[in-house]
Amino acid sequence: MPASARLSRRTLGAAAALSALTVPALAACSSATGSGAEADTSTLRIAFPSDSENYDPHQPPQTVSRTVARQIADTLVDQDPESGEIVGWLAESWEANEDNSSFTFHLRDGVTFSDGTALTAESIRKNFDRIIDLGPLSYIGASHLRGYTGTEVPDELTAVVSFDGPNAQFLQAATTQTLSILADSTLALTPEEVARGGKAVVGSGAYLFEEYVPGKTITLTRREDYDWASAAYDHQGPATYETLEISFIPDATTLAGAVSSGQVDYAFSLDVSTLPSIDTDRLHLSNRATRGISTPLIPFVYREIFTDEAVRRAINPATDRAEIAERIYQGHVEPATGLLTAATPGSADLSELLAHDPDEARSILEEGGWTEGDDGVRVNGDGERLSIEIQYVSGNTLYEQLFQLLQTQWAKVGIEFVLSPVTEAESSEHGLYDAPYDLSTWSQGRADPDVLRVVYSSFYENQSFFFGNPIEEIDDALLALQSTTDPDERAAASEHAQRLLLEGGYSFPLVDNISLTAASTSIAAIRLDAENKPVFADTVPA
Repeated sequence: MPASARLSRRTLGAAAALSALTVPALAACSSATGSGAEADTSTLRIAFPSDSENYDPHQPPQTVSRTVARQIADTLVDQDPESGEIVGWLAESWEANEDNSSFTFHLRDGVTFSDGTALTAESIRKNFDRIIDLGPLSYIGASHLRGYTGTEVPDELTAVVSFDGPNAQFLQAATTQTLSILADSTLALTPEEVARGGKAVVGSGAYLFEEYVPGKTITLTRREDYDWASAAYDHQGPATYETLEISFIPDATTLAGAVSSGQVDYAFSLDVSTLPSIDTDRLHLSNRATRGISTPLIPFVYREIFTDEAVRRAINPATDRAEIAERIYQGHVEPATGLLTAATPGSADLSELLAHDPDEARSILEEGGWTEGDDGVRVNGDGERLSIEIQYVSGNTLYEQLFQLLQTQWAKVGIEFVLSPVTEAESSEHGLYDAPYDLSTWSQGRADPDVLRVVYSSFYENQSFFFGNPIEEIDDALLALQSTTDPDERAAASEHAQRLLLEGGYSFPLVDNISLTAASTSIAAIRLDAENKPVFADTVPA
C-alpha cells in the first residue's frame, strides 16, 4: 500500500497505540521567577502524543502536522475561534462574485518568507496549483479546491482564485493549514523532500522550521522580523518565545506525567483516562469541544454485511451513547447528537435519530429477516450470522474498552461484534477501500459543515468513505453546501445531508470529542485556533 494511503488511515487504535518514548532532555522551563524578575521566554517546551512523519503543510491532515504548519506558514485569511468570522491575514481584504465562483484577494504589502523572498500574488497561484498537482497526496486540499480553474494575477498584490461553479466553502477553507502559502524554494522540491520537514519548509510564519528528528523532536525558532500576524491574534509582532521545542510522547500516562512534573510546559492533547494524575495546582487544564465530525464508526458499504440496509439501520438504536460518554470518557464528553459536533457551525440536533432504543433495533432486524439464533446471535434466511468485525491496533486501554462496551450493547439485540487487534504494521496492509473487516472510525476537524462532504461523499480518494461506491442522493445533498454562503441555507443543507446519512445507516456517531490540554501556570494562556490547534505566536508568559 502506498505511503500516502497509509498516512490517511487514522483509526482509533492506530492513532493512539504507539510504543512509549522517554522525554528527551530539553532546555530550561520558561517561567516567571516569582520575585518580580522578567519571565524567561527563551524556550517553550511542548509535547504531542505522536509524530506524523510528514511535515509538508499541503499533505497530511494529522493534528501535529497542521499545528506545526500553523506556526511556520500563514494563510490568506483566518477564522476567529469565538465568533467564526473570517478575518484578514496575508490578505488585507477580499471579495467574491455573485455566485461564489471567483474570489479576489488583496494582499498585504511587505510580507516576506523566511528566506527573504517577497509574498506576491504569484505565490498564491503557485501554491494552489501545486496542491492540485499533488493529487491524492493532498486529498484535503483537493476537496477545498474542488472545481479549481486557476488563479489570475492582475498585479503583484492581487490574486483572483476561480472555480468552475459555486464554491461557498472556499473562504473558510482558505483559513486552514492545508492551504498554507509556502515559498518558491519549497515549492521547487519534491513532495518527499518537503515531507521530511526542517529548513526546507519555508513559510511566512512567526517561526522557522529549524530541525526535525523523526520520532523525537521538532525545533522551531522565532522570526525576529515577523510583523503580519492574523487579525484574530491578540499578540502582534514577533512571537514572545524564542524557541519551541516539541517532543513526542506516545504513552498517554507518560505524557500526563511529563506536564505534571514540569518536564514540559504544554501537553496537547491528553487522554481523559490520565486526568486523575494531573497536578491541577500547577497547571491550567483546557477542555474544549472539537469542531468537525463527531467521533463515529463508519461502515464499509462494499462489505457484504453492510449491503443489508436493516443491519445498517439497526446499529444506531442499538448504541447507548450516554453510557459510552459516562463509562469510557468519564463524563468529559457529550453523546453525539448528529454527524457534526454541537460546536461546529452548521451542526444540527438530530438526537431523535440517535436515541438508544434496543426494541427498535430488534424490530428493524426482525423485519429484515434476521432471527435470533440458539446462541443469541441473529442469522438470516441463509443461516449466516449477523457478525461485524473491526480491526484496530492493540494496546490502547480506552479504545479497547470502548469496543468492548459496544460489543456488549450490540449483543443485546443479537449483533456479534468481533474485535480483532492487530499490530501497527498489519494495520497498514489495507486502506479504506480494500479492508478485510467491516467498519472503522475516523476523525476530521474543521470549523465548517463542508467537512461532511470530505468524509461522507464519494468524491475524494483516500478520504471519502464512499469513494468508488457513490450514493447519488447523498452526494447531491453534500454538494448543496457549496452553493450558498447564507448561514441559514447552509445549515439547512447540512441538516438534510446528515438526515439522509443517519436514516440510511451510513454512519454511527458516538460522542463529541474534546481537545484536552494542560499548560504550566507560568504561561498566561495558549490560544487555540478555530480547529482547536495551539497558536504559539499568540502565547505569552503569565
